[in-house]
Amino acid sequence: MNQRRCLHPSRTVGFGLMLSLMMVGGTAIAPSHGQSGNQSDVTAPNPVNVMPAIDTEDPQVQEFTNTNTLSEQVDRVAYETKIQQISTTEAVQLLEEYQAFEFCNLLDLDRCGEVPSLETILNTLYTTWQETNNKTALIYVVQLPTALQLVAITPPTTPITNTSTLQQKISSVQSITIPVETRAQVVELTRTLRRNITNRRLSSDQYTRPATALYDLLIAPLKPILDDQDIEHLLFSLDQDLRLLPLAALYDGEEFLIEQYGVGIIPSFGLVDTGYQDIRSQSLLAMGASKFTQNSDLPAVDLELDFITRLGWQHQLFKDEQFTVANFMAANQANQFGLIHLATHAEFNPANPQPAYLQFADRTVSFTELRELVRSLGWIDSAYPTVELLILSACETAVGDRASELGFAGLAVQLGVKSALASLWRVSDLGTLALMSEYYLQLRQTPIKSQALRQAQINLLRGQVRLTADTLILSNGQRLPLPPRLQLEARQDLQHPMIWSGFQLVGYWN
Repeated sequence: MNQRRCLHPSRTVGFGLMLSLMMVGGTAIAPSHGQSGNQSDVTAPNPVNVMPAIDTEDPQVQEFTNTNTLSEQVDRVAYETKIQQISTTEAVQLLEEYQAFEFCNLLDLDRCGEVPSLETILNTLYTTWQETNNKTALIYVVQLPTALQLVAITPPTTPITNTSTLQQKISSVQSITIPVETRAQVVELTRTLRRNITNRRLSSDQYTRPATALYDLLIAPLKPILDDQDIEHLLFSLDQDLRLLPLAALYDGEEFLIEQYGVGIIPSFGLVDTGYQDIRSQSLLAMGASKFTQNSDLPAVDLELDFITRLGWQHQLFKDEQFTVANFMAANQANQFGLIHLATHAEFNPANPQPAYLQFADRTVSFTELRELVRSLGWIDSAYPTVELLILSACETAVGDRASELGFAGLAVQLGVKSALASLWRVSDLGTLALMSEYYLQLRQTPIKSQALRQAQINLLRGQVRLTADTLILSNGQRLPLPPRLQLEARQDLQHPMIWSGFQLVGYWN
């Protein structure tokens, strides 16, 4: 079976600014970046006073940070204690500071501005709701030693202004603490769900059991609030060990979560570039290859690229031998693309000493080099028009590795794009063709990224996208004839969550 494998962000570690909970060697150095925190009239703990930065010139620190035990730099006990002691509004500020500092420093991100205030978050949720009619709840999930803390923020009924009272601000914020036996219990549930979904030989109850347990922990306590507010999309900012969770596959015993809400993840609210643009008005750069010398062929790529470029986007298409680094750079230098689709091989394995790479037709590009390439194109420059959506139709991340988790959740901001669609595990070539074709079809009808993905996933789940012996049939009845090599895979069950829940939207959700 042909498999698609994904690039993964590099493990570059930066130390410009630190949360108050970071202590290495007892040395306190003032932060150097512009994350200031405390942007609202609700006073939250100042992270500079709680977690001083570290001295990166110290050889002991350099040696320490070259290991994969990055979490050991964070005094989680102090952070978790503080979260439980302060008010809900203060907790929102500290959550944003913690998440932003963690991502910006450990992944060496370029776009790290001010930590947003609660007022800013509320008004952004309100504005995007009015612009798109897509009502979103932001949910922070924090792991405590014997509990999960859920903090949910829903859009206010009217904009928050300078004259709004504190009660008006906090009325849209709910915090719930869910007891668990241990932190390890939740982590193991997450890993079991991923393991069991991706093992097609297991019966369905072997993935629905952990999916139900996680639904009961993460969703059920908030369900009355979400239903009362008519929420349509759940935007998660997840704590460590949970960021590779296949949220769409959480299960209440009757329905998967994706049947109830759209879902997506962000590194932190302050690291997301918001501001709605109709994706149908964007131009498309579509690139990929179906034949390789060093990797197995991907015969579905030709069909995938041909189909998505027939749907109405102004586009440029580079296939097979034209899928070169030079053409990628030249196309992006000559044009501003809002939508970029890359269908190819990529590789990331934390046990592999070779760096993560993306396979072009002429050569591989490490993720470190890719970041430099997009930086030279201006993508990461805050003044540059943002790429609305980057689709990595060839993606895999690793299970249980913290660098993998941070990289996947920070994917969009690392590359200077507004949103990225990528997969949590290997999805078959034919399964990827089915989901991607249906997703683009839905984007033309529902130009909201998260809702288009939700509808595409539902259509696979409910059998409205299906396979015959020689044809892929989409939800609108459109038929894509399969070449002989793909016909050998045509017995795949597209309704299985391994296929439809493997792709997750990262970053801006509309």
